[in-house]
Amino acid sequence: MAEKVESTPFEDALEKTGNGLYNVLLVLTSGLILLAIGVDLFGFGLVVAAACDLNITVSQKGILTSLPYIGILLVSYIWGYISDTRGRRFSLLVSMQGAFVLSCLSSIATNWLLLGLIKFFSVCFSCAANSVTYTLLGESCIQRVRSKYMLLITCLLILSPGIAALVTYPTLLLQFKQEIPLLGINFTPWRLLIVILAIPSGIGGIAISFFHESPKFLANSGKNDEALEVLKSMHAINNRGTKEEFGVTSLYLEDAVAKKPSSLTRALYEQGAPLFRPPMLWRTLQLYFIICIVYFTNNSLLVWLPYIMNLVRVALSQSNASAGDICSLISTKEETVALNTTLSSSNTTAITPEICLGYIENNVIITLVTAQCIYSFLNFVISYLMRWRRIVLLSILLMSTISGALLGLMPEPISSVFFLMAFTCTNLGMGILASYFVDLYPTSCRGMVACLSIMVARSSTFVGINIVGNLIFYHCHTTFYVWSIIVFTSVIAAWFLPPDKEVRR
Repeated sequence: MAEKVESTPFEDALEKTGNGLYNVLLVLTSGLILLAIGVDLFGFGLVVAAACDLNITVSQKGILTSLPYIGILLVSYIWGYISDTRGRRFSLLVSMQGAFVLSCLSSIATNWLLLGLIKFFSVCFSCAANSVTYTLLGESCIQRVRSKYMLLITCLLILSPGIAALVTYPTLLLQFKQEIPLLGINFTPWRLLIVILAIPSGIGGIAISFFHESPKFLANSGKNDEALEVLKSMHAINNRGTKEEFGVTSLYLEDAVAKKPSSLTRALYEQGAPLFRPPMLWRTLQLYFIICIVYFTNNSLLVWLPYIMNLVRVALSQSNASAGDICSLISTKEETVALNTTLSSSNTTAITPEICLGYIENNVIITLVTAQCIYSFLNFVISYLMRWRRIVLLSILLMSTISGALLGLMPEPISSVFFLMAFTCTNLGMGILASYFVDLYPTSCRGMVACLSIMVARSSTFVGINIVGNLIFYHCHTTFYVWSIIVFTSVIAAWFLPPDKEVRR
């Protein structure tokens, strides 16, 4: 009679693979993919600011920079379905390589509408990596290092706008114009910038092909033999140079759940409905409201920041102004200043949002890079303060509120710019809010509540980008005062979050 083979729980089998070269390389690749998403998404705002030959108006800039967020809204569920049915690795391969091709294609767009349309489809691909990357990494690493690795790649995501700015500066300083007669356009530095910003996506799409599919996904799909082969390969790579045997010949997934067959529409309804019924209704609305304010403030202003900073820099250099806050420098109601002053010329041009420089000032780049490096570091520090997460979140939101109110009261522009950057610090609360979804909701609802939070966040970003573009250049002081009040309402909402000592671990 054949000897019965004892099955090993999946998590125990994963623990036997250890933590080594395979995991480190996967972390680096995952970080590169997240960095690619941020660089491509934020860098597009820099591209729009430099695309002078397309004659883009302020309203059109708002539409262009917000179109990618619509793409994220429309396809998030679709990519979630593909990830859960075809695999994490498959989703990343298709999404990153598709995004790279479409981004490169957008570099030869003949008008702003075509540019926005191609970019829209590009982001429809790349947005898959926003959640799938975390899933693949989490399901391929042992419990001891899982949270640490996720934190590290999040820091890279926060750093991505600074990297985008760093790449943009030297690219836009190039001087060339290559005519493409067939399309009736000139290939200029801003078009080259689109291709350069897409390169990390292409590299990430190729790099992920060298890794295995998530072993947990394979086990959950009933492919235990394939999952076992993946685990053996991971063990061999992580323990190369040793004679240690893997020692697992059969495994099973502890938390596999059998689901009743139902239509996709019915399944989505049954998964999301409990979030909007007592007892979770109040908590859901509370957290979504805070998320809405956080993303509305940070992401919306971050997209317009290079453009605003460029106008400030031009106003300072041309008028030699040393007094007044940031609003007095970008408001279209201000007096005109000379852009080209010579002995024989007295022409003047107003500093308005319609001005297109075709490049990004070095001071703007320094400010952006410095701010994102600081935010990335602070995000790492905050990870060690999670015992006091409610107090930390309240402090972040309150600091943003105060900064928004003070930036219009400063007597000179430098301090006003400092408060403008501090006003965007709401991004430091993103990780804290994500932790509340884990702690305050049952396991059966966590995936859905997190998915819907991304949709809420991107919706508020889309609205915010267009509001900022249409108001901040014409009613600057009023906009920031009202905006500060709105942020303060999130402070009030956060005050009613559960006290830290009552949060269950």
